[in-house]
Amino acid sequence: MSAYRSALRYIASADLPPHRVLRQLDDIAATEGGRRPATCLLARADPGRGRLTLSSAGHLPPLLIEQDGRAALLGVPVGPPLGTGFGGYESATHELAPGQTLVLFTDGLVERRGEDIDSSLARLAALRFTPGDGVDHILDTILARLDARHAEDDVAVLAARPQPRHGHPPAQEGAEPTAR
Repeated sequence: MSAYRSALRYIASADLPPHRVLRQLDDIAATEGGRRPATCLLARADPGRGRLTLSSAGHLPPLLIEQDGRAALLGVPVGPPLGTGFGGYESATHELAPGQTLVLFTDGLVERRGEDIDSSLARLAALRFTPGDGVDHILDTILARLDARHAEDDVAVLAARPQPRHGHPPAQEGAEPTAR
């Protein structure tokens, strides 16, 4: 994974759209023998414009929590895992408004032995949150309700919410991520 991370950092520094970053990363990984395929979800947030661009290489879709506490999985075209050399990555753009929370996660959070992945994802999307919950509380709630302590695989969860920067006009908002 460290080889993927290093290559990803290098390619992403060129400021390419997410689907082109995945395409280049896949090309590199496919030509280097011995590298195992890996999934990846790239998200590019533009809080100033209220946009989020996503591209997936075999990874599960992210969760978007609305200001009213409802949650839904975001639609993202899914390409093949990195390292296969098949390419075919596409991007999807969604609105990302202040007060909404984006949650990205590894499959260990939702997958359960003997359970269909669609059921696992539906369980995550069915979670409801109290309006005004902070990002830390959202992460704690997700981890507790999905019993992440007893997961069969590694669990990583990242949550980000656009926040206005103090002293800056709304067009220059930033996103403050929190991870567990």
